[in-house]
Amino acid sequence: MANLTMILLSGAAENEDSVFATRLTEAALAKGHKVQIYLFGNGVNLSKKEFPIEGDLHIAGRLLEHIEPTKVIDALGALTEKGADISTCHTNEHARGIESREYAGGIKWGDVGGTFSKYLMTTDVLLTVGH
Repeated sequence: MANLTMILLSGAAENEDSVFATRLTEAALAKGHKVQIYLFGNGVNLSKKEFPIEGDLHIAGRLLEHIEPTKVIDALGALTEKGADISTCHTNEHARGIESREYAGGIKWGDVGGTFSKYLMTTDVLLTVGH
């Protein structure tokens, strides 16, 4: 079986890149392939547990209905349970002020020099998703 590595550059609600990446990962895992995802750029925002916002969200209900299905935090956690190796770039987290927040379901701290280099050395296919 092949080893697929994805660099996910997009966060939720920017576009459907994160939805595509989670669905592709699900399909690859179901076929017995190994999948590694490196969250980079705005993709690092997908690594952190959400916390509820109290009060008025200042957003229309119709827009919320559009945005909510693009959130993939729960899907990423489910993928780690199925064997996906998902990590982030801590430098990108730090630049966004989220480095100290708790990781969601099985997602791990990562770095370019160690984690991403390991992914590159062990992959058969490299795919960049996002822009």
